[in-house]
Amino acid sequence: MEFAKVALAATLLAATTAAPALAKNGVERVPTDIDWSAAKIAAKRSLARDPEAVEKFVAATNGTLRTVELPVLIFGSDAKMETPQFANQKSAYVAFYTLEGAQVSILGSHTVLTGTEDLTGHHQAVAYESIGSGADYNLNRYGAHYTIRLTCDNPIKDVRCRKPEFLNSVVQTLLVVNGAAQ
Repeated sequence: MEFAKVALAATLLAATTAAPALAKNGVERVPTDIDWSAAKIAAKRSLARDPEAVEKFVAATNGTLRTVELPVLIFGSDAKMETPQFANQKSAYVAFYTLEGAQVSILGSHTVLTGTEDLTGHHQAVAYESIGSGADYNLNRYGAHYTIRLTCDNPIKDVRCRKPEFLNSVVQTLLVVNGAAQ
């Protein structure tokens, strides 16, 4: 079961960096500019606000944070979750949390698609969005895009996946951890 969760997190991360498939259509991923000065200030505030959560996360990543090219967001202690599993591919990462009956991932990326004139949007993106098996909460900070994805084992019965209150509450606990040296 644990392997399946790690495999899901790796799949989500790989999906955010699927550049070769896009290139044949003239679509290209281009890095965004990160506001490192704002991220550094936020990271200092996060460390002062919740040092235990930040220090546990940094220790659990075994130095891999040095290769992440964007600020990393994690949940604070008030979210009442264990330290997440973490994987990154320099310009993207996933922090993966396991809950009873659900999983929460924070996916971060600092790239945008260019050459998308022929791509058609199917709907207007909003901060909170139901996705059938759960819900997404989307935000932009420091020049990067983040998706907090909640998936539930039983999304029809699990109120966390049907109403925005759960995701809204954990988003309020977000902490910033700096990635690569700026």
